[in-house]
Amino acid sequence: MVSSVRQIEARFNGRETHRYDWVFFNNEEFTDEFKAAVSNATGSQCYFERIPEEHWSIPPWIDVTRFDVGRQFMGGIGVGKAWLQSYHHMCRWNAGIFASEKRLADYDWFWRVEPAVQFYCDINYDVFRFMQDNNMAYGFNMAILDDARSFPSLWERTKTFIDRNGDLIDDDADFNWLLHTAEDHDETIRPNTGGEEAVSDGGYNNCQFYSNFEIGSLGFFRSREHRAYFDHLDRSGGFYYERFGDAPVHTLSVSMFLPKSRIWYFRDIGYAHGLCEQCPPHQRQLNLGSLSSNPLPRGIEQEVAVNDVDGDDGRTLIGGQFESFGSKHRRWNMMAEDVERQKGIPGLACGCTVSAIDSNNAKLVPFESKQRKPSDPCIRKFLGDRWLVRKNKMSDLISVAENIASSDSIEYVLDGRDGNPFQ
Repeated sequence: MVSSVRQIEARFNGRETHRYDWVFFNNEEFTDEFKAAVSNATGSQCYFERIPEEHWSIPPWIDVTRFDVGRQFMGGIGVGKAWLQSYHHMCRWNAGIFASEKRLADYDWFWRVEPAVQFYCDINYDVFRFMQDNNMAYGFNMAILDDARSFPSLWERTKTFIDRNGDLIDDDADFNWLLHTAEDHDETIRPNTGGEEAVSDGGYNNCQFYSNFEIGSLGFFRSREHRAYFDHLDRSGGFYYERFGDAPVHTLSVSMFLPKSRIWYFRDIGYAHGLCEQCPPHQRQLNLGSLSSNPLPRGIEQEVAVNDVDGDDGRTLIGGQFESFGSKHRRWNMMAEDVERQKGIPGLACGCTVSAIDSNNAKLVPFESKQRKPSDPCIRKFLGDRWLVRKNKMSDLISVAENIASSDSIEYVLDGRDGNPFQ
């Protein structure tokens, strides 16, 4: 965890304009050694909270024997961590309970940070202010497939909820990208069923926002809509009889209760967790082994070092203890203008090799899971439009309309390695 904190501090939170609090949650008391280690890694206020037992235990409506048999079975067929009781508690807590914890009552926004993650790029703007100023409610940086064996009844439970609570669904909600289409072949499970026969299927395609990284509105996760959906799933027993994960639950929730325009793709934040990583297009390479502890953004830091003068109005930027309030304000405005100039994605300096936008699509789906997969990667289905335009691997002379290649041979006109994906 210390490594994750240090990276966030160096890449983002150590700047004077940020310095946001850290809140650590655990189902056990934190040790003094842990508290000291993470407190020394940041100049911000740290809070250490123990999750109440009622938030991290088997609910009274769960049949414990059925749960034990089910988790041993899921573990036996290779569903990741499904045999661990604590993992089921964790998924349930992250899916809905976390936002109601007393320590978070005075906060409006959260950024989920996991242990042993990597942040590859400098983040030269305030992500929370960006979300607030642009009326965003949820931010992610990967959309990938999950193992369908983890939650076989999730979509049926969700459809039941929609049927009973249609008034809660946002008028501009768009969750079509989460549903199977006629193009999604199912040769593995039902060899005699081609994609053309599945026109009216419309089942959940198992795409999800990778929730190990998420920035979001606590107000949304405390809302009537999300609470009702979470309670519906919780009462069904899916967090224990199956392995409902917080990622698909969050994905379905924000897609039902928010217009797509309030969900933001943080392509500019280079991130890695386990098998999954994404590295955005960037202008300058950083040394991964030299995270700066200077609170100024790197571009501003360089200007201060050479006592540079802005050519437009002749004002000098001065950092540190001698920086005036006016200078801080001008510096913030320069950062904000740069965000606007580049349509929300500042010029990046990263310590990673640029990856394709869909390189993580099936990394969490083990070979043993013979599930039906969407014909396009999840992130492309979310972005839509030009990100779905294909080219034929054998010949670029064949038009998109004539492309009948199998999913294994599909190539796309755009791969996300060049420039700003939103321009």
